[in-house]
This record gives sequence, structure tokens and C-alpha cells, in this order.
Amino acid sequence: MTLLEPFRAPNTAPVHQVGIVVEDVERAISGHGRLLGYGEAAWRRAHFGPESVERLFVRGEQVAFSMRLGFAGSAPELELIEPVSGPSIYREWLDEHGEGLHHLAVVVTSLDAATEAMERAGFAVVQAGTGFAPDGRGGFAYYATERALGYVLEAVELP
Repeated sequence: MTLLEPFRAPNTAPVHQVGIVVEDVERAISGHGRLLGYGEAAWRRAHFGPESVERLFVRGEQVAFSMRLGFAGSAPELELIEPVSGPSIYREWLDEHGEGLHHLAVVVTSLDAATEAMERAGFAVVQAGTGFAPDGRGGFAYYATERALGYVLEAVELP
């Protein structure tokens, strides 16, 4: 059994999302679309930040950051992330590693329970956000798994 298996949402793929950090999301959409066969109509775009996520944290401190996103596909979904403003682990990753694979995400039924299990296993939360649905539900947490896995692991509690 995997560490997050007890909390994984029913009827979801083991890997919900592959997250890639990029300097320019529009350029990345064009390149990934050509390479992977996603046409323009396959891409969903979003902007996340303080106006759309109620609480954002980096290493336990509430901060304001924003990012442009491009999504395509499912099971797993491809997520392209362009950090726009403020401190974030996305900007840190770009500065330290350049563009490329950043995280894999798993959908969980309880973000709190998943976080407790990850922290007990020695993987601290390095970035989190809660309240991205209109009613204040939904959340995500990124864990410090880079040394163990070579990438960051994210747990997402869908609204």
C-alpha cells in the first residue's frame, strides 16, 4: 500500500496530474500541444492567486503569489505552470532547475489526513492553498519529496 493510498479519492487514477513549471505558459502550450497532439481546443487556461484561492502558504507562512496555468488531458492531466508574482515553489524550481517536471498530484478525500501521514513520514508541506471553490472548499498541498523522488508530490482535495 502506498503512503497516500488510504486517502486517495475513489475512482481516481493513481496519478491525477503531471505538473511542469515553465517561464511562459502560452509558449509551453504551443510546444507541448505540437509534441503531444493537444490541439488548441484541448487546453483550459486559468489564473490562480489571492483573488481565486482564499489562503496561500509557502513553508507555513501566508503569502500572496499567482500563476498562469494551462491544463490538457486527463488521467493524468497535464498542468503547465508559469509563476507570475510573489514567492512560490514554482519560481524556486525554475531558478534552481529550469523548466520541466515539477510535481505529480494525487486526489485525496482528506487533505488534512494526507498531510498528517506525509509529515509523519518526514515530508513537510512546502506550499499549500485552500478555498479555491466558490464556497471556500478545496485545497492542495505540496510536500518536500524532491530528495526522495526527484520531484515534488502534491495532494489535492477537490471541492
